[in-house]
Amino acid sequence: LRLFLVDMETSRPKTAPSGRMQQLRALRAQRRTKQPSLAKDKIIQDTHTYMNTEVDPVMSGAITYMLIERPGPETMLQVLLEYFTQLAAGVTLTPHAPPTKTPSTARLYMAKQMSPVFTHLMNLVLALRPEDVKAYLVTALAAMIESGDFEPATSAPPPASPAPEPSVPETELEPEAKPEPEPATLPKLPAALTILTLGSESSGKTSFLKSIQGDAAPKTQPTVGFTPVTLGMGDSKITFFDLSGGMPELWSEYYAESYGCIYVINASTSDMQFSADIKLFTETVSSPKMLGKPCLVLLSHPDLPSSRTPEEVLDDFPALESHLVLPAICNGKFNDNVLDPRLDSALSAYFKVLSPLCDELDARVLGDKEEQKKKDEEEKLAKDRRVMKKSLSKALGMNGYEVTDVFSKEDGEEFLAQEIGFMKAEELPAEGPGVAEMCGYQKIALMLVAGMVAPVSKKKRKWTWDEVEEYLKGCREEVERGEMEEEVYKDVEE
Repeated sequence: LRLFLVDMETSRPKTAPSGRMQQLRALRAQRRTKQPSLAKDKIIQDTHTYMNTEVDPVMSGAITYMLIERPGPETMLQVLLEYFTQLAAGVTLTPHAPPTKTPSTARLYMAKQMSPVFTHLMNLVLALRPEDVKAYLVTALAAMIESGDFEPATSAPPPASPAPEPSVPETELEPEAKPEPEPATLPKLPAALTILTLGSESSGKTSFLKSIQGDAAPKTQPTVGFTPVTLGMGDSKITFFDLSGGMPELWSEYYAESYGCIYVINASTSDMQFSADIKLFTETVSSPKMLGKPCLVLLSHPDLPSSRTPEEVLDDFPALESHLVLPAICNGKFNDNVLDPRLDSALSAYFKVLSPLCDELDARVLGDKEEQKKKDEEEKLAKDRRVMKKSLSKALGMNGYEVTDVFSKEDGEEFLAQEIGFMKAEELPAEGPGVAEMCGYQKIALMLVAGMVAPVSKKKRKWTWDEVEEYLKGCREEVERGEMEEEVYKDVEE
């Protein structure tokens, strides 16, 4: 709790970082932008050429075939082995199912099921660069099936010797790339839960949600209001609320039903904006209905020269130590149109933190939702009463309002009858004409009464005519005493 309630005015810089911090970041940026040597540049060019001429033509067909066939995890390697065996023999297998437009489920299948296998195979091919890619893939897949792991058997030699690499001085060699982690097993979660996706404008929230659905390079527009996105993960249905970064004052309306949040921050933004983002995040997670709920701070654009690392962020803002702070590219268009595997790792890490808290959060969310529902109903009744009093003031020409939108007795009764659903005024119950008179035959007041005795939504309570008469009597007395709220509200028709 101390970490959640820490005073940000003392734990974060009020302005841009000190000169020493700026110098450190300038040095980091200089190291990141250092141009590769001629030898390394040649390796990069050779790799691109090899990919375009030898690997892509083979892999693209396999990806399409697997996407249409969609074998399960237990048979995926065997189906791939059969495909490449036939391809090496000069036969291209045709999918059993006709190709269809790729829906969100297919994108999710690509991201969760296909990506780990194909990424592993691509790494093997790029490491050895066999002359016959098809034959090598047959050998590698057979070894993977035999060993029961993604690592091929060490005794299985490649079918062809790789082309010799250009000699590069040892001092110019890049550090050996670490193997990408395998996707973690999703922890046990409730059957349904809601996670908020928050952050300032253009931070990458919508790109993040589209990417985890399998869209490697999504095209996005600024979110207006909120957009719900529901994904099936294991036995759970997780609904992400994509809330507009331009209207953070409305976020609190969704706190009650959330189990936590994923807060996206552009890691390469200016120091002033980054500090403002951290301040808004701290205010959000300190809200009573968010306090103690697990949150992930996702650093988008992490690989730019000016980007902050998680370590740098935690150094500058110690209050974030109680939350997960992880980097990931949210839009594949900044990553050669390839999904960043760190997205999957970040989600897995987040749900591992969330899982053991779900029983406690279930009861808390249920109570918060009931409390929020009651509060919303009270605010709606109070607003309707303000509108009714304003309408009665227009009917009576009081409290600074001129007489506006007032019907004659006959027209007012007929208008009320039609708003309720009757054809004629004669069909109104005995209390109807008296209620219309109490409204002063004012249009908006009559519409409000019709909504009370004949609500369109089944969720709204249906008032009796006696309750409406008592309600109007109280409103008229307040109007005649001049008890009007100072706050100005728009008319219903506006």
